Amino acid sequence: MKIPRPRNPHHPNHPWFLPAILLVCSTLVPACAASQKDEPKAQRSGSGQQLPLDPLTAEERAYAERLARADGRIKEMLGEAGVRLVSIEVAAIKPESLGDAERMARHAEVILFRPEGEVGVKVLVNLQQKSVMQVQKLNGAQVPLTSEDLHEAFELAQRHKEVERMLGSSAKGFQMQPAGARIAVPLENEVTGLRVRGKNEEDPCTRHRCVELFFRRGSDYLSEQSVVVDLTEKKVYVERMSHETH
Repeated sequence: MKIPRPRNPHHPNHPWFLPAILLVCSTLVPACAASQKDEPKAQRSGSGQQLPLDPLTAEERAYAERLARADGRIKEMLGEAGVRLVSIEVAAIKPESLGDAERMARHAEVILFRPEGEVGVKVLVNLQQKSVMQVQKLNGAQVPLTSEDLHEAFELAQRHKEVERMLGSSAKGFQMQPAGARIAVPLENEVTGLRVRGKNEEDPCTRHRCVELFFRRGSDYLSEQSVVVDLTEKKVYVERMSHETH
């Protein structure tokens, strides 16, 4: 009589083999996912999928901002309350050789700004090492305008009698484009702004953060008066424009 020999439980054809594999996978996958959830996708997807100077993903941008805000040096310079994000861009680091360029980690440059005291910082973040590499302090004049700056300038201007008189009955109808996007249908009454600097030492905008606002009603810009807002001193200057004819 031939007695059947027991199957090797590690053999692929053994009926227990596949359930055992599934059990191991189901145990390991959640653990791996949990350990990677805080890292940007660019660092998990493999070095061959993104080059060092490819645009930052939304996840990388959020990760870089968290690293910058959590750094002790930056907290000491800016504090934590009222700190605005100005910009996050991919940073170009000059490699020492072609080989270094191929293995270079991705870096992000983060600019943060605290309006109170007009203090800013420029931060270099290494996304691969998950660390802040450099911190540079900035004064208000070195920090680009933010959408918050423009909204603040517009709010100050709206309370100025000369601006209210210039805009007339449509004063409350002026709007700004949403930050970071252009809406499909143009605004009927739109306000935009640009950073301006003083021409001489007597001009307060030489030392302060100033914005010139531009108002468009329909297809025409209101050009009779210029509106400049000093964000540092919270003042609005309205001047009548001179138009030369030839």
